[in-house]
Amino acid sequence: MSGKYKVRFHLGKGSNYRHWQVISPKGDRTFYDPEETFIFMENAQLHNNCKTAQQIYAGRNKTVCAWIICDNLETKSLLSYLFAPTPSPEGKTQIHYNPRQNPHWIENGENVDFKRYKRLFTHEDRVLVEG
Repeated sequence: MSGKYKVRFHLGKGSNYRHWQVISPKGDRTFYDPEETFIFMENAQLHNNCKTAQQIYAGRNKTVCAWIICDNLETKSLLSYLFAPTPSPEGKTQIHYNPRQNPHWIENGENVDFKRYKRLFTHEDRVLVEG
């Protein structure tokens, strides 16, 4: 993963529960409140540990099994949009991931595990395709 960012939705117990976790290319971990921060990801690819996801789908306890890898990443606070329109989910394609419901990343009902995107962004707890 050298030179890449790793992004996932953190569901571990504690103060960062339901926050976006970003691991920098240097290995630093930062957590972002999805109600306060947008994350923009360039040249992003969806990753999935399909075997683990299938086990979770079959009833096993949840564990980390999916993330997004990207070349570049930018975060913007909601406050930075105080006088400008915030990025909107309206008209954007949403990408879903919940291994309890489906063991794959899903876009428009289709499995998109390992698909690459020019640009993705987060809006609250959602991942959307930009452009």
